[in-house]
Amino acid sequence: MEIGVQKQTQEEKQVQPEQFNKLDDSGDKKSTGYCGFLTVEYYTPYFNVTETDVIQRIQATFLPFRPDFLNITKDNPDLWGPIWINATLIFLITAIANLRQIDQEKENQQFDVGYVPQATALLYIIAFGTPAILAIVMKILGVDLSFFQTICLYGYSMSTLLPITILCYFQNELFLWLIIVYGVGNSILFLIFNLKEELDKLQIQKKYIIIGIVVIMQLSLYLFYKLVFFSYVSEGKVEAKVASSDSKIPGN
Repeated sequence: MEIGVQKQTQEEKQVQPEQFNKLDDSGDKKSTGYCGFLTVEYYTPYFNVTETDVIQRIQATFLPFRPDFLNITKDNPDLWGPIWINATLIFLITAIANLRQIDQEKENQQFDVGYVPQATALLYIIAFGTPAILAIVMKILGVDLSFFQTICLYGYSMSTLLPITILCYFQNELFLWLIIVYGVGNSILFLIFNLKEELDKLQIQKKYIIIGIVVIMQLSLYLFYKLVFFSYVSEGKVEAKVASSDSKIPGN
């Protein structure tokens, strides 16, 4: 299955410029110049992954008790995975929403693309804004984890939302809350277990500050996701019931 990930042979990887393959002391890949971050070349190394790499990293997010994600990505954190995961979530949200609407409205079937801009803005702000804040806090508290490593870790933690969004098609409020609880628990354990090695180096107060931020951050994400994106089905069901009851009123 091709997902657009750049495929490279071992020989091609070896001939890449040394300035882009190495990590500096903070874990970020090197680039020349003071304004290097404004160039496309600065970000090119963070897309230097294969399809196998991305699949392996996504699979690791569903095994939170095996904290080997940072070891897998230590020398090659990527941005491709977080971007692709959120693009897929946008597609799934739109597709599931429209499938439910088609099921409920047999006569008036229209494809609504209104979910796309909303989901795009919200998901990408969350996927990159939240880990940026977390990275700043951890850097202040003394965690030796780079900005791009934090984005990579957090971005892949959102993989849990992929199956949850698909299961949203089966609209049952209790079932939805159960899968949301699973998502919150899995993502929190994944992040904390993978940060454990770095957190153990900190004082106990600083350690619990970061853990508290991660817990609040994930609870907020999944509650936000449920209330913003999962509520459309319930609203559609209510509207369908209202329309059905109106049609039964004499004189209508």
